[in-house]
Amino acid sequence: MKLLLDEAKRVFRLDSIWTQHGPEHWQRVEKNAIMLAADTPGCDLEVARAFAILHDCRRRNEGRDPRHGARAAEFARQLYKRGMLPLEPERLALLMHAMSDHASGQVSGDPTIGVCWDADRLDLPRVGTRPLIKLMSTRAGKEHSRQV
Repeated sequence: MKLLLDEAKRVFRLDSIWTQHGPEHWQRVEKNAIMLAADTPGCDLEVARAFAILHDCRRRNEGRDPRHGARAAEFARQLYKRGMLPLEPERLALLMHAMSDHASGQVSGDPTIGVCWDADRLDLPRVGTRPLIKLMSTRAGKEHSRQV
């Protein structure tokens, strides 16, 4: 994961000191993903950790940036092609789907995508927003959102 983090930092264009979407956020999302995955059967932890590190790395601004997830997914595809993201094609597709749609306000029945989205949403208080239980996909995410 260190290699992914280094690559994500390399392409990140926002001010790393003032951003709410940069490396500190990614590391909190990764911590959340590890916690949620432990209580979510069927979650692919490696995919969830890669999501945490890469999902916001292609943002262009701190505000509305509806294509940032799709750009992050494309970046993941590039890393995969360069041999820097050792996932089978199905797992890469899962990661890319999680990244492309993570800011669309959906929930997922897939345990891995659910953990990805819930891990990100559990860090919403950084921008002054409480995560909504109805937008949490996993049982663990719902439980933890009550404590935030």
